[in-house]
Amino acid sequence: MTESAYRKLTWTIDADVLDRFRARVPRSQRSAYAAWALRRQLERDDLDELIGERAETNGPLDQDAVHRYARDLC
Repeated sequence: MTESAYRKLTWTIDADVLDRFRARVPRSQRSAYAAWALRRQLERDDLDELIGERAETNGPLDQDAVHRYARDLC
């Protein structure tokens, strides 16, 4: 028998966050939305780690360049 690709869990979440989540996301889409949000945050965490590693190697980021790139992306 193969192991399921999904796990069921129980979390404690701040009431205001949970209220907003329930108001925004239909019940049938909540698991998918939560998984997407977790993946997105993990990607951001990975990016923060990469930036930190590069800053240690190459020095701090040029904040003007960061703002220019961010403005160009929007």
